[in-house]
Amino acid sequence: MSSHDRSLEDAAEHIIDTLKHFLQVNMILIATSDTTSNRILRAFNRGDDNHTDMLTHSLLSPLCKLVVDHGFSHLAIPDLSDDSRTSQLPDIDQLPQSCSLVGVPVKTSSNEAVGAICLLGKGPIGLNEQQLSIVKSMAAILGYVIELENASVTDSLTGLYNRRYLSHVYQSGADKQFSVMFIDIDDFKDVNDTYGHDFGDLLLLEISGRLKQNVRKSDILVRYGGDEFLICFQHLVDNQDIEFVASKIRDSIKEPFEIRDQTIRISASIGISANYGLGSSLKELISDADQAMYGVKQNEKSL
Repeated sequence: MSSHDRSLEDAAEHIIDTLKHFLQVNMILIATSDTTSNRILRAFNRGDDNHTDMLTHSLLSPLCKLVVDHGFSHLAIPDLSDDSRTSQLPDIDQLPQSCSLVGVPVKTSSNEAVGAICLLGKGPIGLNEQQLSIVKSMAAILGYVIELENASVTDSLTGLYNRRYLSHVYQSGADKQFSVMFIDIDDFKDVNDTYGHDFGDLLLLEISGRLKQNVRKSDILVRYGGDEFLICFQHLVDNQDIEFVASKIRDSIKEPFEIRDQTIRISASIGISANYGLGSSLKELISDADQAMYGVKQNEKSL
């Protein structure tokens, strides 16, 4: 488990330890949410009923999504089986009769919903104003922790992931089929020398925007350092797929950039590596893609 995950899970555990003393509910769930999935950080089940596993695996994701997407400060549903928003969820009929939900979204300072605190009871949950205020305060604290953790793994200029994030991916041991693309902007130093570093930063922002347009939500886009970028693609079928994406990226970067009334034309050298089930680690693939990019750059210089 990465330190990033441990920090969030530790925070969630402390929050549950606080809430369970103030709230007489059957279950407390804390989850994070992103564009592709929801993940339980911690779950507390009061008593010895056997509904925790079922709820965790079958119902948490849509319940969390409902709380996150609700758009208000909290969501209260007195009976999950008798509400149009939840009555059709998988396995809803296996919940205790009149199971209720109170959910508070976890948000960052920019009002982005990044998770939820969900309270579930076998009957209606009646929170007074003070109790609801405590839950909202805990959600705000968790949002702050998530924001700090995210800041530590993202590049301050472009908002892309940084190299520290890659260390979390390495440590997670996720068994994924990766293809890696290493991108180096050609002659970027000349731009900085000619126009200044502030101008160069604006160009990097524009480049980052174009790269984002050519990747999927499931792909990992990293500013590796300076004018180097890395894309880790998950589950691309074959070399033709990644070569197609590489071609799109080259063409995108070759399109002129208009910055401060200056027209800038640049190009990129791209190295590619993939495992396709051969068992190479992501770290090895990144090293191979780096070497492939270096070979491409050397060949271009010799032409």
